[in-house]
Amino acid sequence: MAGELFIIGAVRGLVSEGERVRAAIAKHRPEAVGLAVSKEGLAAMNSPAGPGPGDAKPQNPEERAYIRGLGEFGEVVKPPPCFSAALGSGMPITPLDMDDEHYTAAYCRYVSTWDMMRQGRSAGAVLRHKFRANNPQDFVLEWDRLVNRPGGYRRLEASRELWLAKGACRMAAAHSRTLVVVEFERLNGVLRCLERLGCPCTVIK
Repeated sequence: MAGELFIIGAVRGLVSEGERVRAAIAKHRPEAVGLAVSKEGLAAMNSPAGPGPGDAKPQNPEERAYIRGLGEFGEVVKPPPCFSAALGSGMPITPLDMDDEHYTAAYCRYVSTWDMMRQGRSAGAVLRHKFRANNPQDFVLEWDRLVNRPGGYRRLEASRELWLAKGACRMAAAHSRTLVVVEFERLNGVLRCLERLGCPCTVIK
């Protein structure tokens, strides 16, 4: 019989989201925590050579638009506080996202050359876009619709959502109480996948 599964959708990079995750861990006292990061990403976050607190330098135009827009709602840092707060909790951490090998395979399967060309051409449009969101959750959803407009990228993210959901189900089967942290823009997709997999969960608001 599967244990209790709690899911929290968090806004990556926003400092205040770290406190939400810490509060959720303190309240629900999970045996283990799953994060929507790859094993390579988790290793980088744990490495002394990884980005330090406050380092939010953008790596590409899409990330620049993300940091600039999200900054309207609060301080933005790397690594994402929603994940680093869990790492600092002392709880056993499981990386649930695709590792580099599986992500590369999924990328090659779903993203066509035409998709890449369309996304490359839209990079400037993302920077020029006037975001209408009035809160950080709506902002990340609006940003996600922009950067994943080409169909191949949407299918790639859908494959990630299923991968994350399957990982969450495995954790629920192994522990009496599990907390999983996913980026807010993937939350609804992960929940739909969990429903299809017959894996009940409780969403933490």
